[in-house]
Amino acid sequence: MRYDRDAVSPWAFFLPIALAVMVGSLVADAVGHMLRDRFADAPVAVVEQVVAPVDTAPVETAAPVEPSPAMPEPVEPAPPVVQASHPDAAMLAEPDSAGAPLASEGARRLSGPMTARQAGESESCINNTVATRSPNGWEQALENDAPVRCEATSN
Repeated sequence: MRYDRDAVSPWAFFLPIALAVMVGSLVADAVGHMLRDRFADAPVAVVEQVVAPVDTAPVETAAPVEPSPAMPEPVEPAPPVVQASHPDAAMLAEPDSAGAPLASEGARRLSGPMTARQAGESESCINNTVATRSPNGWEQALENDAPVRCEATSN
C-alpha cells in the first residue's frame, strides 16, 4: 500500500471540531459567570405593619337621636308545593345540603352523570343541559333544536 499525500486523515476533521466545541464551552461558562449576579432576583422587601394608636380622647358629637320603633315587614307566605311528574322529583326538589340556590324557572333538577349511571336513571344533567342515556354513553336532549336546560343535584 502506498501512502497518498492527498488523502485526508480522520483527525484532520475531528480535532478542529473538538477544539472549537471546547473553546465555545469555556467562553459560554465565562460569560455566564460574569453575568450571574447581574440578573439575580432582588430580595423581597419586608414591610412591617404598624397598628395605629387608639385615640382615647372623647369625641364630641351632635345631640343623640332617638331611634323610632321600627315596624316589622310582613312576611309573604311560601308558595304551595306542586306535585311533579318526574318519579324522583320529590327528592330532587329539595335544595341540596351545600346551600345551592333553588332551580330557576323552567330548569329541571336531575342527577349528575356518575350518580345517574350508578342509579340506572335514563336522564342526567351534564353541563347544565339534559342528557339521555344511550348505548355508547350520553346524548344531549334537544327541544326545538335547542338543548334543554337543567340543574345538577350531584356531580
